[in-house]
Amino acid sequence: MKLVSSTEQIELKRKMVLMRFLAVMGNIIMVSFALPAAWQGNWYNFWILITMISIVTILVGVAQLRNHTRGTSIALASVLCIFALYLTLDGGTDGTGAYFSFTLIPMMIVIAGLRIGQLLGGLYSTLLIIALMTDSPSIHAYSEQALPRLIAATVFIVLLSLLIEWTHVQAYLAIKHTAETHQRNSLTDPLTGMMNRLGLERQILKWARPDQPASVALIDIDHFKAINDRYGHDVGDNVLSTFARVIRSNLKESDNVCRWGGEEFVLVFTDVPEIEARRIVDELRELIAARTFNFDNHSIRVQFSAGIAALSGESGFKNALKQADNRVYQAKDNGRNQVISSADIT
Repeated sequence: MKLVSSTEQIELKRKMVLMRFLAVMGNIIMVSFALPAAWQGNWYNFWILITMISIVTILVGVAQLRNHTRGTSIALASVLCIFALYLTLDGGTDGTGAYFSFTLIPMMIVIAGLRIGQLLGGLYSTLLIIALMTDSPSIHAYSEQALPRLIAATVFIVLLSLLIEWTHVQAYLAIKHTAETHQRNSLTDPLTGMMNRLGLERQILKWARPDQPASVALIDIDHFKAINDRYGHDVGDNVLSTFARVIRSNLKESDNVCRWGGEEFVLVFTDVPEIEARRIVDELRELIAARTFNFDNHSIRVQFSAGIAALSGESGFKNALKQADNRVYQAKDNGRNQVISSADIT
């Protein structure tokens, strides 16, 4: 079974299924009435039904080809509103046209959506009541007993359909919120609030220009294990979250910051050459090294080593990250608390 990937696609599928159902079953029913009308020489009803069949088929076909219902759903719901009015006011055979209009009202509201459905439902009810209260000879003459029941049933069906659609919208919004929260959490590191590894990889995939030049920096906090061992993991977590906050607040909004794992952080600078990225990261290193982290009456000095590499698009990210990782090891071997780029390699 193929699963859709978003709540928007689920809602689109729901409307498309209903529109296809209308195109198939609705057209079959209308054809079954159009053919006898032509046989009996009732060309007025015949051409109305043929026109309705054509409009429904075209609108549903357009929605199917475009794979979205914007515009076509409102047009189709409006056509259903007009056709339901016609069926009720014309009466059909012995006033049975109203029976079929009752089936069109829920479809009209669901296809239009709650906001437009309220307008169409209110317009339909108002026009129907006004028309039925007139003595026009073109309107089917319902009996005194049937008329108030017809109006009451119509208003009830409109209100019930709107209520059902409202509950659907509330459920849809709740599911959408839950899905978005889950997705956001799956892409965010819970300790630092930064992107996690998956979040950064997704961000790179969404670049407007996949081949755009960029630089990647891999930062590794020096002697972080010793901080955990000496002060405990709670203090270590505070160091990580504060370290991340300082890094994030001293970079541009467009710079991507990610907790890669443990005490490692990855920075991606778009449209920034490697030499400029090295300067930025080195300034961060000096800022961090000059700062004292105070937690639970402990004063802790933090330093980091970093490697810088140039990358071009998603395809080069893994290679660039590997280069940056190797340069972190070089920085560690050279005494830590330093930044290594290709310009530092002899």
